[in-house]
Amino acid sequence: MSAKPRVLYLSYDGMTDPLGQSQVLSYQRKLSQQGFSSHILSFDKPDLYAKGKDAVLKSLEGYDVTWHSLPYTKSPPVLSTLKDISAGWSKIQALYKQYGHFDIVHCRGYITPILGRRCKKKYGSKFIFDMRGWWPDEKLESGLWNSPVYKPVYKYYKHLERQFFQDSDYSISLTVAGQVEAERLGYKKKEQIGVIPTCVDFSVFPPFSETTRNEVRNELNIQSDAKVLLYSGSLGGNYGTDILLEIFREMLLLEPNAILLVLSRTDRSVLDAELALFNIPLDKVRLASANYNGVYRYLMAGDIGTIVYKPTYSVIGRSPTKLGEYWACGLPAVALSGVGDLDYLIETYPEGGALIPQADAAGYQVALKALLAKTSNPDLLRKYAYDYYDLEQGVLRYKSFYQALLK
Repeated sequence: MSAKPRVLYLSYDGMTDPLGQSQVLSYQRKLSQQGFSSHILSFDKPDLYAKGKDAVLKSLEGYDVTWHSLPYTKSPPVLSTLKDISAGWSKIQALYKQYGHFDIVHCRGYITPILGRRCKKKYGSKFIFDMRGWWPDEKLESGLWNSPVYKPVYKYYKHLERQFFQDSDYSISLTVAGQVEAERLGYKKKEQIGVIPTCVDFSVFPPFSETTRNEVRNELNIQSDAKVLLYSGSLGGNYGTDILLEIFREMLLLEPNAILLVLSRTDRSVLDAELALFNIPLDKVRLASANYNGVYRYLMAGDIGTIVYKPTYSVIGRSPTKLGEYWACGLPAVALSGVGDLDYLIETYPEGGALIPQADAAGYQVALKALLAKTSNPDLLRKYAYDYYDLEQGVLRYKSFYQALLK
């Protein structure tokens, strides 16, 4: 192994996306401090790239991490992805020519492993398939691939899924449930699949502050004694807006002064239309948005966080980033049973939340009553977050995987 191993990290998610900042840059910066030299190739949405390029470059100053960006193209469907793959391969060949050999090609998701396999074949680099969940099934179950046009696309990616596992030198799952399923399907032995949950950067999500809580509540016109059900993240697709609103409707029966705080870029008119369907008064709901570094302020304004994935096959691979962020900021959570490793987590960390046994009124009431009866302990929840979601521990796991491949 060379004095400073070199890693090419491929991500179809952009580094100017919040996800890229929290789940790629945070790791790669710290891995550079562990003795690795990283080059990141990402596909960035042009509008976000224009707004966020300088901030990303500034965040990499002082680290042995070099960022290369290509534009992400959205349409036409399928053909645009093929175009991005072609552009990515041209860029990768140029990077090998300019910088020399990369010891490891670390591929996030299901698009970039197509390129990682080529790197392994042409250049002899070690290939890591970091699956990040069961993506083809997520697309199908969300309704995005329900059209007959997408049937061959789904089959193609399920075929590739097996190949990615079998051709990779190492694979990574977000959950133990996903690791077990991959072995059950005959893709790879469990010992060749590492498990690293999505982790939290505690410098971005600080300890709970009563002052911050009060400031945000004042900004949003929320009474200090109101119970606030909070949701952070995207809505629609695999994220059940209907589940969220059903939970809140039940909470209003228990706490008539309750408020729903939605931290999302969802359009207010779209949300209001959903509220009308559930007969939820508009004045009971607050909608806000924040950049990645400002999310924590709103989390501190809540009393109960929510995780609302629809109960489908693909949830076995889900490791909700928001749970670690909720805990870091002192917020317990409710979630449907059966999502990734959440059953294990709530059993292991009992003050961290409550599981919804079934997606109906009775199930929601069981979970809400359990949490409303407790006095939240922000310090304990933050300890939970450090124990399971600590970014430093995730970095050390990645380091051990890298080192094992380079022996």
